[in-house]
Order: sequence, then structure tokens, then C-alpha cells
Amino acid sequence: MVGASDKCTFGIRMPINVHMLNAIIAREVKHFRNYKTYRPNFGALPVSGKFHAAHDIQIETENLKLKVDDYCKEVTKARSMGPRSKYSTPVTSNHEYGWHYKPLINLDRNDRRFYQPITESDDTKIEIIIHMSNPKSKLKT
Repeated sequence: MVGASDKCTFGIRMPINVHMLNAIIAREVKHFRNYKTYRPNFGALPVSGKFHAAHDIQIETENLKLKVDDYCKEVTKARSMGPRSKYSTPVTSNHEYGWHYKPLINLDRNDRRFYQPITESDDTKIEIIIHMSNPKSKLKT
């Protein structure tokens, strides 16, 4: 039986240590920097020009067109290449899965000493029994 002095603690938050919270926030915020004024670099060529912006309108020369076309070709080439053509070995642990897809030893599948496939597992046997017991479904073999 619950007495008068016993209080229900359901829904009550734990006390917050303000100093620890301030230390966590200070560690997270020290890597961010907010700028109050932003000055665009008018000399740089933007990736996609804005036709309505006056500062982006520049006279295109043949040399500049060739540079842009070469850059587009390089970007297309880099995007089409996979990690296998970029690197000789796997760089990350995710690359290791499937990087070496060929077996280390060629396996003769006619040699029963080394190749012993499981023809039926318990799951497939149960599935066959279920299909055979159902008169409406016809098992295709």
C-alpha cells in the first residue's frame, strides 16, 4: 500500500547538471563559426551561373569555354569511375566486402571431396511439405 509520504516519480525529470551541459555545448560550438557579413568572390567562376545576376555575367572567351568543357568532362569521368578503378586496394572497410570477388582457389565442382552442396535444407523441406499438402497449389518441379 502506498503511504502518504511515498511520492510517484513517474514523469519527473532527473536534475540537470548545468556545468556539464555548458561544457558539452562549448565543445560542440567551438567548431562552428558564424559570419555576420558575407562577401562573394566576384572573380571566381560559379559552378552554375545565374542568368539574372549582374555580377555573374562575364564575357565568355573560347579559352574559358574549353576550360569549362574540360572540367565537365573530368567531372563526368570521375563520377562514372567506381572505387575499383580509382584505387588498387580497398580504402575503407566497406570496400573490402566484394572487392575480391574471385575465389582464391579454383574449385572443381565435379570433385565430391571438396564440393558438397546442400541439396535440401530443413526450411526447403518444410516448404515442400506445405506445398504438397495444399491441393490448390501445384508444385512445379
